[in-house]
Amino acid sequence: MRSSFAKSIYLGAAVLGLAGLSAVTTTTASAKSKAATITSDKTLSTDATKRNVTFTGTNALYTKPGTVKGAKVVATTTTTKNLNKSTSSHNNFRAYRVAKTNRGSIYYKVVSYNKVYRGWVYGGKSADTFAGGLTSYNTFKEGTLTADQKAGTYKLTNPGKTAAGLTYKQPAWTQYKIGKTIADTTAYKDATFSITAVGTRTREGDTWVKVANNNTTDTKADGWILLSNLTQTNAMNEQSQVKVVVKDLSGNTLKSFNYTTGVNADATAKVYDSSTKTGFSADFNTALTSALSGTGYSVDGKGAYNVYSKVVNGQTVTLYAKQGDQVPTKANIYLKNPTTAAVALATTTSSTAKVDNAAAAEGTIITPANTTDLFKGTNGASFTADAALAYLKGNSSLKQLVSPSWDETVDGNTTTYHYVYTPSSASAGVYGTAFDATYTATKTAVTGSTDAGTNGESPITNTATATTDNE
Repeated sequence: MRSSFAKSIYLGAAVLGLAGLSAVTTTTASAKSKAATITSDKTLSTDATKRNVTFTGTNALYTKPGTVKGAKVVATTTTTKNLNKSTSSHNNFRAYRVAKTNRGSIYYKVVSYNKVYRGWVYGGKSADTFAGGLTSYNTFKEGTLTADQKAGTYKLTNPGKTAAGLTYKQPAWTQYKIGKTIADTTAYKDATFSITAVGTRTREGDTWVKVANNNTTDTKADGWILLSNLTQTNAMNEQSQVKVVVKDLSGNTLKSFNYTTGVNADATAKVYDSSTKTGFSADFNTALTSALSGTGYSVDGKGAYNVYSKVVNGQTVTLYAKQGDQVPTKANIYLKNPTTAAVALATTTSSTAKVDNAAAAEGTIITPANTTDLFKGTNGASFTADAALAYLKGNSSLKQLVSPSWDETVDGNTTTYHYVYTPSSASAGVYGTAFDATYTATKTAVTGSTDAGTNGESPITNTATATTDNE
């Protein structure tokens, strides 16, 4: 028993000795206990942006997995705790390798974004999730643009080669080895930008915005930049402007803009004119209509909730808009035929009789039986070319149009043909105003019947009202 007791004291002293040396960066981690061995070591292949991590502070960072022979401390638990609390994104970490020991322990190899720290840290017992001395870390938190940011136009405050004047592919130091968009922004000193996204770096808490050059043909400098490194070019002049904010009836901001009234402090007459149909002055109504173009909303300038008894420069005028009625939208159908390069507006016929030949069929489509499934949307609201084309391709009556049929005889065998037209492109537009659609022809043998009006095809005329439910 004395021998056993003596051994326990000796082992206890050895453990205490190791604990006392853990803060020394060159200390051997395994001491005289039997070292673990590595049974697997491989590169992580999951999405790199999902491997951003930070220390929990419960484990140190080693040159090798901590229980393996020869492992030395790179960063003590005190240091990893401090790195966890760092307010610099330079101290973000990326995990890139994973190892497993014969004891079932998982270790991850990590590197700091500034490459000051690199090593292995205990990661728990499962390679499916970060645990132990590591946890996943969101280096950047996306936010929501304010109405002012959406409406604002900006210039680079300090264009050039310094960090303050540069844009980045991602907010600086939020993704490993993802850096500058462009090395020198001097050429963009006069460019104006719009903000398309916003967020904050987790460690610093500073605001970064994604900017796009308003000259859409030159996007080399588009990227992320500190909001404080931008200067707004359309900020309100409180001596000669009022800020106009337009909201829907639920209080959501639709548009905002600055309206120039002049140098007079009392700007009421510059905004309102009770003698007009709209209740606004002609100039203000033009500016308001332009701001709301494509939204499908309009403002009742004579509604009590939209009338201010007095408007002064520097003031914010909040107006409430209502959505327009649902309206159908016509499609002007243009046909591209196999024998002609030109695209021409289709002619229509209600007759299902055969024509003499292919030339007589070209450029004509048979009026469809069903034109009640309409392309509808809020009056004045915008729709994209893709939305219009998707509607045409998805509508049972409009996705395939046919020409009158004709017969062709070869070696005594007669075959009936017609042109089948399918939508190939459409134009963007606003609901309530006709848009253009182009259909491409394919010469096709009529199956089941020589009568193009009863062969199951669904044609359309160029004057048919093509609409959607705008869902």
